[in-house]
Amino acid sequence: MSALLTQLLPGGGPVRQDAAPGQADPRDSGMWPLHRADWLGDPADWRNDAAVVVLGPEAAEDAMHVPFTLDATGVGAVERIVVTIDYSPIPQVLTFWPGRARPLLGFGVKYESGSPLRASVQRAGGGWRMGAHYVSAMGGGCTAPAAAHGQPDWQEGFGEMRARLWPDTGRLRVWLRHPQDTGLAPGIAAHHVTEMVLEDDAGQIARLDLHAPVEENPALTFLLPEDVSGPVTIRARDTMGYRFAGEVAA
Repeated sequence: MSALLTQLLPGGGPVRQDAAPGQADPRDSGMWPLHRADWLGDPADWRNDAAVVVLGPEAAEDAMHVPFTLDATGVGAVERIVVTIDYSPIPQVLTFWPGRARPLLGFGVKYESGSPLRASVQRAGGGWRMGAHYVSAMGGGCTAPAAAHGQPDWQEGFGEMRARLWPDTGRLRVWLRHPQDTGLAPGIAAHHVTEMVLEDDAGQIARLDLHAPVEENPALTFLLPEDVSGPVTIRARDTMGYRFAGEVAA
């Protein structure tokens, strides 16, 4: 039954193999032209590219936590990566400026309905390359209150940050305790992380702009460069002006 429903939902059908580069969306989504204009500037040079790998589940078992990994290391030098969800009430997920890091990112999102999640990659030399993955979902991810609000002491651990760095691979895992409220649950104002920056002794490594669809207590995976100098500092802030910081040894 779930496979049948997936075919019926917007963008859930087979990927079109006859879509000409820059002329048609291989997923036939009615929202892609609007999102392309809003967040990419409606570029003329864009196309679906197998080098942009987006990995995720086929179905959202938990609409509050849908994990993804995007890998644009096959594209070459990358300026930024814009992640959107076609049929979400809040379609903009995040923008990633890899900087000195590799253009690879692991993250989790909240899903409100079945939809493709897209990673649009702006190449340093110009042009956009896009990868997508469709997730079948029955709703409730963005409009439900954070689980933290069911715990009377949730504010005691608010802002706690944990991180681990594997020096042999450059893999960095960051976790931040935050409710990530979308503002769509009745009586609960929007409250989510807006920015995260990674730095070392040589300056900024990478930066993320984050939006409400990112999951509660976000866990993010980065792939750092080989030339990391000294400890890595992680700084973040949210919509209410709170600032968070931590440091992990290289």
